[in-house]
Amino acid sequence: MKLYKISQDINTGYDTFRSAVVVANSAEEAQNIHPGGGSGSFDVYNSWVPRPDLVEVAYLGEVEGEVDEDIYPGAVVTSCFVP
Repeated sequence: MKLYKISQDINTGYDTFRSAVVVANSAEEAQNIHPGGGSGSFDVYNSWVPRPDLVEVAYLGEVEGEVDEDIYPGAVVTSCFVP
């Protein structure tokens, strides 16, 4: 598993996610993760971007060692939300 930073600079108003660190097996998988976790979608409340192809992805590194049950592909480790 790998760690990626996902970000966007399209929707910069209030009540929006700006970025997140996520766990994924590939950059393409990371691009499809909503920073709101399992409850988020790409069109709900305009809190993210409308389509995954608008998400910028940066590889951060590998998940190493013993991991906890909250670390799995698709997990959001942390996110930046502007209220």
